[in-house]
Amino acid sequence: MNRRDFFRAVALATFAARFGNLESIFADTTSPLDENIVAIFSDTHLYRPETVQQVVRFNQSVAKILAMNPRPANLLIYGDIAYNEGRVEDYELFRELIKPIETAGIKWEVAMGNHDRLANYRAVFPERFDRPQPVEGCYINVVPTPHADFILLDSYLKGQVRGAISPEQREWVVETLKKYTDKPVFVGCHHPIRETELADVFKACPKFAAFLHGHSHYYRTPVQEDVQTICFPSVGHWGDMGFVLANLTESEAVFAPDIDAYQWSKYGYVKEPEKNVEEYMARLNANSPVVKFG
Repeated sequence: MNRRDFFRAVALATFAARFGNLESIFADTTSPLDENIVAIFSDTHLYRPETVQQVVRFNQSVAKILAMNPRPANLLIYGDIAYNEGRVEDYELFRELIKPIETAGIKWEVAMGNHDRLANYRAVFPERFDRPQPVEGCYINVVPTPHADFILLDSYLKGQVRGAISPEQREWVVETLKKYTDKPVFVGCHHPIRETELADVFKACPKFAAFLHGHSHYYRTPVQEDVQTICFPSVGHWGDMGFVLANLTESEAVFAPDIDAYQWSKYGYVKEPEKNVEEYMARLNANSPVVKFG
């Protein structure tokens, strides 16, 4: 088995053996954490009641992560944590659902999506704002790992579905990427690269690795504007549903998808339901891009 398939196989095999008892998986804190494995969620769209598809699939994805041995040391969520308008109660639910991740010692961070509201997120997670933000009014985070850093930007525009990066945030990105002369760095946000207008900035950084985002609900890995991009699936809203594991070494990062469901939506850019969903998902799961570190 090659490295492209290894981490997805680990998650699936251990989860399949233990899935009958979610509580025991959530309660188990014995598996070690690996700083070189990063779990990536996007577009969770959480809301009550807890029996809705979005919550059930979030719990299942968390259970898969916790069933791994070793477990990822970090979980990144690329926006649209909340269902529609970033209500306080949506983030209160998220606070409950993320507890097993915290109990396991897994660090987590989020990017703001168009369905999120920063003020309401802050009201529920005030402790995550103890340190000042580099750009006022934005939520920007740098997540370090031994072999590469992950920068999560804030592409939210009030009242709009599309996203953008403010001039102040762009200036911060330019100055921050100048410091990356030795260590690779992934940059991302909720929205696709064309809406950030940052491709020229990324191409000017010799250690820039790839642009990561959510929003579209479809797992795709195209080169756009001469930049390698990875669009993550929705955990459980519609479109391609699942998550991605990133395995990092000194020389590369391998992104391994775990997509186990597909739901057609009139809002997606795949306009017709797939005729053979199993074959479609098999093609997606076979797509494990390797990002080389120059």
